[in-house]
Amino acid sequence: MSSRNSMGVPQRAQQRALTGSALHAHQRSISSSHIQPHSPVRKDAFADHNQPTDPSDVATASSQATTASRHGATPRRAAGSKLRIELSNDDNMTPGPATDSPLATPSIASHSAAPDSSTDVSGHGSPALSRASHADSAIPRMPMPQRRGPLQRFVASSKTPAPPTAPLKRDSKPKQYSIEVPLAAPRFLSTNKQDAVHRDPFNKGLFSGNADFFPWTGRHHEDEWSTEAIQKGTWDRGSQNETSSARLAVYPSLKQKTGLNALSTIFMGVLNQRRNRGQITAPSTFKPPPRVTLTDTKREVWLKDLANPTISLRRLSRTIPHGIRGRTLLDQCLNKNVPTERAVWLAKCVGANEIRAFKRKGVTGALVLGNELKWIRDWTIFIEQFVDAVVSSVGEPDWKQRVTYSIRLATVLYSEHLLDRDHYLDWIVSGLENSSQAKLPMWILIAQICWTDILRSRKSGRRLVFALLNHLNTIYNDLDRDILMPLSNQLASLLKTLVANNPESFIQPLQWLKYRESLSAFLPPDASELQQAYRSINQRNSELLVSSTASPPIGGKEHLIKLLDATLHGKVDRDLSPKCWSISEDKTQVLKTLIEWVTSFHRPGLEKIYTATNLLRSWGSFRINTTGAILDALDSIEPDDIVRKQAVYRLVTELARTGHFSISQYIQWLIARGNCHSAADVEDTGPCASRLLVELPVHCIPEDRKLDRANLLRRAANYDVADEARDIEIAIKCVSQTVGLPGHNIKHDDPTLPSKPIPLRKLLSRINSSSFALKSALGTHIRDAFQRLLPPRLDAEISLNVFTSTRTILETTRDFSMLGEVIRSCSKISNIEVLAACVDTINVNLQILLAVGIADDLFTLFVERLKAASREHGLVARPLLAALSSLAHRMPNQGGMAKNLQQELTQTDRSNPIDACSPVSDNMVSQSTSPEGEVSEQIDRLLATGNSVDHPTMNRLFRHIVPRLEAGWNKLDASRRVYASLLARLRIFDTQHFDKLMSDWVSHIRSLKERPALLELLPLLVSLGCLTMATVLHTANAAPVAANVNTIESGPPRGSAIYLEELLQLILRKLPKKSPLTADESYRFVVYQQSAKIEHSKALLLLIRNAVQEYSILRCRSSTTVPPLDDRSSQDDVLEALRVLVVTEPTAAAEALSIKDLAPEASALIRAIAAKLLSPGDENTSSSFDKILGLANELTMPFCQLSLSMELSLPQDSRSGDEPDSQFDVFARAMDSAIEARNIMWTSMLPCLSDDITQHLRSQAHGRFLDMIPSSKAPNLAELATSEDRIQLAKNLLGVIEAIISGQPPSKSAQLTSMLVDKLTDLWEIISSHETSAARDAVRKHWLPFLLRFITLHSIYSSSSADVSTPTAASASGASSSVVNKTVSNVGAPAATTTATNIITNTNNEARARIVFVLCGILFALEAQQTLPPDGKLAQQVFDIALLLVDALPDDLRLHCARGVLANPSAATSSRGGTSDSRIYYVFSAPRPTAADNLMLAHRDKSAIPLSAAARGLGAMYGIGPTLQERYSHFTFRRWEALSEPTPNVGENDTSLSLGLFEAIKIQ
Repeated sequence: MSSRNSMGVPQRAQQRALTGSALHAHQRSISSSHIQPHSPVRKDAFADHNQPTDPSDVATASSQATTASRHGATPRRAAGSKLRIELSNDDNMTPGPATDSPLATPSIASHSAAPDSSTDVSGHGSPALSRASHADSAIPRMPMPQRRGPLQRFVASSKTPAPPTAPLKRDSKPKQYSIEVPLAAPRFLSTNKQDAVHRDPFNKGLFSGNADFFPWTGRHHEDEWSTEAIQKGTWDRGSQNETSSARLAVYPSLKQKTGLNALSTIFMGVLNQRRNRGQITAPSTFKPPPRVTLTDTKREVWLKDLANPTISLRRLSRTIPHGIRGRTLLDQCLNKNVPTERAVWLAKCVGANEIRAFKRKGVTGALVLGNELKWIRDWTIFIEQFVDAVVSSVGEPDWKQRVTYSIRLATVLYSEHLLDRDHYLDWIVSGLENSSQAKLPMWILIAQICWTDILRSRKSGRRLVFALLNHLNTIYNDLDRDILMPLSNQLASLLKTLVANNPESFIQPLQWLKYRESLSAFLPPDASELQQAYRSINQRNSELLVSSTASPPIGGKEHLIKLLDATLHGKVDRDLSPKCWSISEDKTQVLKTLIEWVTSFHRPGLEKIYTATNLLRSWGSFRINTTGAILDALDSIEPDDIVRKQAVYRLVTELARTGHFSISQYIQWLIARGNCHSAADVEDTGPCASRLLVELPVHCIPEDRKLDRANLLRRAANYDVADEARDIEIAIKCVSQTVGLPGHNIKHDDPTLPSKPIPLRKLLSRINSSSFALKSALGTHIRDAFQRLLPPRLDAEISLNVFTSTRTILETTRDFSMLGEVIRSCSKISNIEVLAACVDTINVNLQILLAVGIADDLFTLFVERLKAASREHGLVARPLLAALSSLAHRMPNQGGMAKNLQQELTQTDRSNPIDACSPVSDNMVSQSTSPEGEVSEQIDRLLATGNSVDHPTMNRLFRHIVPRLEAGWNKLDASRRVYASLLARLRIFDTQHFDKLMSDWVSHIRSLKERPALLELLPLLVSLGCLTMATVLHTANAAPVAANVNTIESGPPRGSAIYLEELLQLILRKLPKKSPLTADESYRFVVYQQSAKIEHSKALLLLIRNAVQEYSILRCRSSTTVPPLDDRSSQDDVLEALRVLVVTEPTAAAEALSIKDLAPEASALIRAIAAKLLSPGDENTSSSFDKILGLANELTMPFCQLSLSMELSLPQDSRSGDEPDSQFDVFARAMDSAIEARNIMWTSMLPCLSDDITQHLRSQAHGRFLDMIPSSKAPNLAELATSEDRIQLAKNLLGVIEAIISGQPPSKSAQLTSMLVDKLTDLWEIISSHETSAARDAVRKHWLPFLLRFITLHSIYSSSSADVSTPTAASASGASSSVVNKTVSNVGAPAATTTATNIITNTNNEARARIVFVLCGILFALEAQQTLPPDGKLAQQVFDIALLLVDALPDDLRLHCARGVLANPSAATSSRGGTSDSRIYYVFSAPRPTAADNLMLAHRDKSAIPLSAAARGLGAMYGIGPTLQERYSHFTFRRWEALSEPTPNVGENDTSLSLGLFEAIKIQ
């Protein structure tokens, strides 16, 4: 084997370049065809095993060999080098006259025959002269003084010297003089090893094997003493042919008639000769150096010799020990500090032997290839583990040197393709992904070594980019980001480079959404190029994104509505204002959407008023025109729409109080419009725009505008503002008189006041019917009165009655902003009862006060008041503690405080059992001998001891109390409270077991046929804390409805027959005054009702469904009975609750109100409820499809979805009329009508329909859309492609499909079908046509973007469920071979697999692969059309979709597509040789071709074609031979066999690559 390094391997150091074996091999391998005889094959392969291993022994043996050679003796086999013997024999066999060689001197011959051992070890010898070692031994030697031999160079070593050995007997024979070749003498090229005469290029004895080095022989021309040499010296005289022109030799031939043919023959001959000399003509005969079995001691010595660079690798190649392989090889090289290139040499020797062992006789090629790949994979894993172990060993003294060595060795192995490169890159990227922050810099360093190769592949480049983004995002969200600033700067620097140079690796929509904000934070704002690249990446990902429930919409009106709807239950986000403001750049649209939301009938409650008020106030700093936005919305409100009009009045009142609504602008606007002309304009039923003038808060009107308002009202309806002011003054006096506010002296003789205070109920009725002007004046007056009455005044004291009356008035006027200020003022008083009442007020109105933004501050104030009261009185104020404990459980972000308050309350109840329930303490004396008194004493004793109660004891006490409670319930006496209090005290011991007992008992109550009303017992149990709403709702929905209703034979419904309706009324309606609860308990019961709506909304929806079903059964039995839900107010309460629940829980509402498995009567009732929810003023009991689609918008979407789901779920026979078509057909016609009317707003509700409905609609839309794609085979292609109606209809259908797909979970079925591939192929054919036409332009402009979006929807939709695991990939390999052909021939057939899942997955993957193939063809076609205007955006979109699809492809399909696209001459490319586009290599993660991949082995035959006479003459003149007949086969370049030192076994082609490739012209 040649010593010349293989291609891509750097030159070795000077030591190796001058090694005797290296030069000898080079001279032998320059033209291997010149070597006639083969070297004799070594029979004793282990002859060198007997050589001494000790250094002194080696030196002694070398000395003996040298001495023997100098005296012409035959070297012994035990001490000599068999390789030198073979080479000497080879030279002796070379024919030629010995006397003609000017180099064959005795000294040179002797020196070449047996060089000194020191020269061989150090590598400084010049074995090139050994070519003539025995050429002429008869020439007499010239006597010369003996020269002293060169000194050996010793390398300092830290090793312990070996013990001295006994000196050998000294050889006394004289040693022959040998010439040393200087180290600086460069090698000289020998061009003809066989011709000993003509080896001298200048025929003057200048060839000596080394340039400018000529040992004295007496034959050199410089040694010739002549007169000319003495006078002029010696010089090299060039030949005449070199200095003269070639014109004289070539021109005569060119002057002939055949001159052009002659010149062509010359050039073709030269090219042919160069091509012939650049070919590989012989297969590799390389055999790796054998491995031998050595003892551990000899193995260690061998490894130390390997680490010593002065010892030749040729020598070490004879004794490569067994047992050094895998991880052991790497560790030994590290521990012995073996030079990297020598370690690679050892790895190649071991690897070549291991791989060669697989090629035994009788083993098939597939098995050999599999074993070889498995061995390489295992070897790669060893390297990875080796590097990982060294890197992880932080703290060792030489850690840096070890890490440097391990990484350098792994990098060299990687660069020389001595491992599985894909697996190694995957390991690097995986390590970078899973690395901790402490190890991240090291992994970045390792990755940067292979940075370019990683980014060339889509599979690894995308993972690298998002691994860096993940680490940057983690640091960005870390509280200690300042400490990690150096690491974040390094990551940001790398990502900046990637953003600018590799934007395609950032294309992954779902992951990009997660990391884009953190990346944007680290990009400098003044770097325009980086910002532009970032925006481009963001835009490309946005085009590939499909909105879903997991990822909210990027922006728009729908997103704003969702943010606002989230606040309906008081879930106000502190960042709501900036989030809403940044939704869209169109701020006018943002304001308009907010006004529409706050005034919508489909958004009930007052929370929205205060949420919108706070948003508009916060946006006031942006100088927005709030007044103009409100005025623009007034005309859209119908005069009879009282709900929306009152919402506008309330919103204007709140904004006018803080000056965010300009009353002056409104009056000017009203005057300019001229609205106020008649009394009807300012009546309650008048237009909202003009009626607002009456409802304005008078105290907020500027003084200069009061007169204008008075004139407008007087001109319209003789409205006197003085009467208005008098009414407000009287109302304030009446409120002060009724409530009894301290500090307000009411004159008894005031004629405007009645003699007696007006009862509160009557006063509330009058206030409720008054205008907002009066209500706002009352609220402001009460707030000011409380602020004046309270401290620092000493006489300030407010009774509980005054506060509750004031609270009732403000709740009636719904002026909760003023109520919040009143509660804030009351927090300063010392009355515990009033403070507890304030906290209860906050608890009841918590959702509204959270929207106002005052609830958190009030809670903090009263917690401080509790602490202060405990310090003042020395005892815990239990009423205030109980109220705060109940409030804390509902406050957001107060879980810790709620737990502490609950523990304190429990401890207080255990310490003071009698005070826990005042009715017990009040009746303790009278009931001391009663049964309940005995139970109370037992419970008191248990509470006093603090012990827990076991289950039997609790069961006994529970069974003792419950019958007496039922008896009191039947009697409706006061004992109900006593026993309910006992149950509440018993619950303290074991809440879980007690709730289970109560659940069983409530289920028993439901089954009672005869019982009193639930109103007489359940509110009392819930209020005292012995029964929870969760238990009540669970037991109500546990049993089937018909089982209880059917138990009633006759008579009015009662007991179990109306249990659900009674329970529903109990939750939704306000308790009547005649109830067992006190006024305070009745007020607090609202909290439990609200918890059922908010915290148990799904259970409440199910209760409504069951109650409606129960009601329908009762109505069917008898029309004379009056069930509870016949009450109009009860129906309104149900509708009001459903309006909130449908908006906040749309999915649960759709499931609960589904009409499946319901009787026709119940279905009709639910349809009627849904119709009233959608359109309140409509008396129809159902909604048609056209009506539903027409009313659909962002605000009505949940209600339209509910109605649509019900209508589509109806059975065929239940539809009205004689329509034979199914409801799907009717809905399809309604969709067509809506699409033709360009109304696609309703598409947003399609994703939330049931699965079967969605599947049916999707299949219909898919089929219609694909049928509209123009085909190249259609005769009327131009008409189909350019029709505006078809383009618009396809666009709308695409919107419908996107709406259906968005928001749904990934489907398990294949979405990318062969039909889709066929349609895409048709568009490819149209685009690839060379004729410019309107159809091609329409396809490029409309149809191709439509189909690309269609593919995008289904690619993201199914990519998350795509199985790209190894089993699937293996099963899909059978179908991969026909992917490319099917793409061209438009034929698709799924691969045959064993299971249905595999069939679906393989079909999807096959279609995905075919689409990627076609997209590559479309990309080339778009870029090849130079006549059309450039459309880079469309080509980029095609490329991005190909990236998106290829990510989910199995490896075998991806590589198969790569081979088809890169090499297929007719499929995806127009060139015969495929394409070399780097983007295609990136998409498919295909390895780039190297020079070794294109090597071919030439099999030559002599030409049988005779040449002409002129050609024969020119050939003879210029050395051009006849053309050879050749056939080629692939030449496998085995990198494991490219060793830097050859084996002694020399063959015809000793290397994998013939060094004859480097000979362009043969030197004659």
